Amino acid sequence: MDFDNFSEKFRSFFLSSGGFFLDGYDLSVISYALFFIKGEMSLNAVQEGLVSASSLMGMAIGAIIFGALSDKLGRKKLMGIDLFFFSIFALLSATSNNFLELFVSRFLLGIGVGGDYPISSTVVSEFSPTRSRGRYLMGSVSMYWIGTLFSAFMNLVFLPTGEQFWRYSFAVGGLLAIPIVVGRIKLSESPRWLASKGLMKGEGIPTPEEENKGVTWRDLLKGKVGVTLMSLSAIWFLFDVASYGIGLYYPSLLRQFAFPSEYETLYGTMLISVGAIVGYAIAEVAVDSAGRRFTLMAGLGAMAFLLLLGGLISIRGAGLVPYFMVFVAMEQWAGAVTLFYPAEIFPTSVRSTAQGVTTAFSRVGAVLGVFFFPSMVKYLGLSESLMLFGLTSAIALAVSAVAVKETKMRRLEDISVSKT
Repeated sequence: MDFDNFSEKFRSFFLSSGGFFLDGYDLSVISYALFFIKGEMSLNAVQEGLVSASSLMGMAIGAIIFGALSDKLGRKKLMGIDLFFFSIFALLSATSNNFLELFVSRFLLGIGVGGDYPISSTVVSEFSPTRSRGRYLMGSVSMYWIGTLFSAFMNLVFLPTGEQFWRYSFAVGGLLAIPIVVGRIKLSESPRWLASKGLMKGEGIPTPEEENKGVTWRDLLKGKVGVTLMSLSAIWFLFDVASYGIGLYYPSLLRQFAFPSEYETLYGTMLISVGAIVGYAIAEVAVDSAGRRFTLMAGLGAMAFLLLLGGLISIRGAGLVPYFMVFVAMEQWAGAVTLFYPAEIFPTSVRSTAQGVTTAFSRVGAVLGVFFFPSMVKYLGLSESLMLFGLTSAIALAVSAVAVKETKMRRLEDISVSKT
């Protein structure tokens, strides 16, 4: 079943993509702001790590709660609530005066943006035409790096206002969510969710049996469905250990190992974001032609190779910028597929729940990477840390080779996993 209402298809794409944009904005804006916040609030190393990881912790909880509710109540009912939650606490984080206030507000905004992951990816998957579904999903996830680039631009705009510029940057994130929430109010319910509940019938529309495959949330814990869930969760977990472990510290790494200037660091960070966007543009072509398996495995293979290479040659200085540009370009191939693949492979009855569970596992990996990476660099060194993350990427590649089957240009009801 392809959704033929073009205006609704494109509107659902852009409004769903807004959540990924806000995620990229929020996680990136804190990574640069921490230079100044840790001095202003006298944060120790543990508190700095907790602030960096706080929204990721909240995302793990939000993904599970909102993912399960989305399968039960529908996609439309929750799409505005999650980002409204994000908006309120993003604005409150801008007024934080100490570690506790900042940690709690960012943890709570994380619940909102985490809840949006399973809903938005599911909506894009269910509204997109079969032949170009991968391109729509890839484009939606790419908005993360548009948000990252925009956060660097906002930091650049507000930096001249003084060391508390970060408050303005944080507030912008909360304000950006408001028009997205308003736009989502009028978005139609997913036709696949309606069909799965027997609320939409007609010629060419799958029956509830075809959509659901007889799978309930209990089946996520056992058998073929459970093995698929655990395999995909492991791949995304291992990917995020490296991706977020390094990714949230690009400004810190450039400042420590390349540039002494705040402005040079910002420009370098912006160039890295451009590299990611270029990577997505190329992957847009590959994902529906070469397929999901190729895109995922090429990305993970390139990540493992580049991280091991960077460690072996002990890369330093201005060369870090083009190195990380190439790395993030290929990283996005793997990152996008690990994110949206669960929204293709699970039946409608548990699609958002499964997407929420895999998202939660990935956030645990991200938290571990973010929390331990600074200590790894301090006690092991940058080269050794890169090589260790290269190993996690290589393991993810090995699991993918076994667990991931091709889904390109096939209907969701034909590719979704069943109990048998």
